[in-house]
This record gives sequence, structure tokens and C-alpha cells, in this order.
Amino acid sequence: MGDNRSTILGLFTLGGLVIGWILKNIMVWTFVGMGVGYVITFWVPYFLNSRAKKNGQSKDDSDKNA
Repeated sequence: MGDNRSTILGLFTLGGLVIGWILKNIMVWTFVGMGVGYVITFWVPYFLNSRAKKNGQSKDDSDKNA
């Protein structure tokens, strides 16, 4: 699982580097690509898991009340 995260983060960073070369702001766009990759790699799965846990708990609570 860790290798997949590193690959995704690296691809977004590389994409930012390419965009930076085109727009002549290499450092800025490299860090933007790294930031976007970080958000997609780590925070999106975190929020999806927390939403799934919330939905699972609400179903359990409704079963207890019934």
C-alpha cells in the first residue's frame, strides 16, 4: 500500500514539475503538484474512511433503537 501512495505522490510532483517548466515557475508548480498529490494520497482516503465509519455507526444505532 505504501508503494502505491509514493507512486501517486511522485506522479503529481512530476506533473507539477512539467507544468512549471512550461510556465517558467518550476519551484512553485513542483510544490503545488506535491501538495495536490499529498491531499489526494492521504486525506481523501481518510475522509472516505471516516464517512464510512459514520454511516456504519448510524446504522448500528438505528438497529439498537428498533
